[in-house]
Amino acid sequence: MAGILSALGGLLVAAFGCEAPSAAIGVRPAQTPSAPTTPSRTDAAVRTDAAVRTDAAVLVAIVDGREAIDAAALTPALREIGGATALREAIVDARLVRRLSSAGIAIDSARITREEELLLETLDLSRERALDLLGEIRDRQGLGPRRFAALLARNAGLRALVEREVKIDDDGLENMFDLLHGPKRVARIAVLASLADAQRFGDDASRTDAGTTGASRFAELAVERSLDESASRGGLLAPVARRDPSYPEVLRAAIYSTPPGTISAPILDGSRFYMVMVVEERPADGTTLADARPRCERLLRISRERLLMDALARELASPEGVTIFDRGYDTRR
Repeated sequence: MAGILSALGGLLVAAFGCEAPSAAIGVRPAQTPSAPTTPSRTDAAVRTDAAVRTDAAVLVAIVDGREAIDAAALTPALREIGGATALREAIVDARLVRRLSSAGIAIDSARITREEELLLETLDLSRERALDLLGEIRDRQGLGPRRFAALLARNAGLRALVEREVKIDDDGLENMFDLLHGPKRVARIAVLASLADAQRFGDDASRTDAGTTGASRFAELAVERSLDESASRGGLLAPVARRDPSYPEVLRAAIYSTPPGTISAPILDGSRFYMVMVVEERPADGTTLADARPRCERLLRISRERLLMDALARELASPEGVTIFDRGYDTRR
């Protein structure tokens, strides 16, 4: 299931619980200098923002009790590391607030909590394990408390805008059922740049020495020659369902038409060639579509929402109409 629902986005909910879309998304409308402001955050948050605005005077660290590092010294490097990403997120949020306001949609705590639950379900069925994985993701992607909460609210807003567009049809349900409960094949693949390379790979993989199986020989050659990211695993793929949309149709067709233990002929896909060896068949798990229908409908809806959310986010992130004054934050660099 993680393959279908990866990148659901959204994270912990601690920073929100507001009803107004602009507050939930974390973007404040522009105000004129004469407009009165109403305190809406803690004194600590206000002091933090004031410190950011005068970063030349902010002490970040002292090295070995001697050298001082202030925020101004770090700012240029921080712009290079993540300035474009931060600006892109702010652009999306600003436009998203407007879309939500026009649609009369409020992003409340219930929607944000749902995003957290969807993410945890996607990561692992065990909540404890899911929380551990979430922590690893946050560390890898540099998602501190502020970006973490903003991402959760952003996804809640995107989902709210697209959820009415999702249609559930029989074909989609059958695909999801096959993916979750149907038969699977385990295969190794190699991706080659030319027909000659693919033919040479097939010839070499067919030659086995005493004590060497065809699968092990295929794996060795995949490590050496395959251009695919699976090369480090000897070309081994996760179990593939016949209707799994994670893989190109031409590859799935080859996996399901190649007899187990044999090597396929070269398969052209765009400008590259696949070589396939099926190493294992796994039968369906016996679940009926009637029993699985509620879960299949739910996962199909989430999957289709994700596609629409991604498309909307790309639209909102367009640089058109954005005037950038500090090129260090330029998303088009």
